[in-house]
Amino acid sequence: MLYFLTGITASGKSDLAHRIAIENNMSILSVDSMAVYKGLDLLTAKPSDVMQAQVKYYGLDIADCDQNFSIIDYLNYLIDQNIPEKSFNEDILAVGGSGLYVKAIIDRYEFKPTDPTIRSELEQLNFDQLIKFHELNEIPIPDIELNKRRLMRNIESFMLEESKYVFPEVNIPKDKVGVFWNHPNHKNNIEIRTKNMIDNGLVEEINKINNPSKTVLQAIGMNLSDNFEENINIKTKRLAKKQITWFKKEPKLHMIETDDEDLVYNSMMEIINV
Repeated sequence: MLYFLTGITASGKSDLAHRIAIENNMSILSVDSMAVYKGLDLLTAKPSDVMQAQVKYYGLDIADCDQNFSIIDYLNYLIDQNIPEKSFNEDILAVGGSGLYVKAIIDRYEFKPTDPTIRSELEQLNFDQLIKFHELNEIPIPDIELNKRRLMRNIESFMLEESKYVFPEVNIPKDKVGVFWNHPNHKNNIEIRTKNMIDNGLVEEINKINNPSKTVLQAIGMNLSDNFEENINIKTKRLAKKQITWFKKEPKLHMIETDDEDLVYNSMMEIINV
């Protein structure tokens, strides 16, 4: 069965997940959109080599930093690793704070692929020509604020309608599938973690990355500004706030606000032992 231990960044969920996995002979699935990248070990606070030798981890180091990696790429990776099938035969603990990744698995999102050839041809058209393309092909124009990118994506979605797919069913608990850990001292934890990351060589790690993709450049900390440490702290705290807002809307997760790791542990074990 697949369980979820999610939480705001720097809550301590990764260490707790490792503890639970060892005690219950579980593997761990990372649901972190940046931990998929090789070489971002400090930046994404990946589990140590020792931890990865103790427990089987999925979802780490599966893309090079010069690649753009989307939610569809992630779901395809899960399918390639037979995660949906394995969830019916063994226990897996999904850990992380990327809300879209979590929701895509729980709710079995429906996705439509992109086609580089179609995209290349549409790139040649201006805004008015894209509107005309909609009209000539009887494609409904979305009732939202329009721009060229949205018009192109709408045409792609229409043309690739038959290529859409739904993520395969996974074996998850019928009621609560896991916990969201909202640590009340997360702001202080973030500052401590940022300092430790920098002390352990974060700047050197970032400088080793050649030709980072647009996706990688979105990672907090990739911008080596004058106020490097302060900027990381500010942006990470904003991320934590967004995570709380996002996960509050997920009814299948039990939100716990506490600094007591044992309380979160007990809540997870109640779900696992049902």
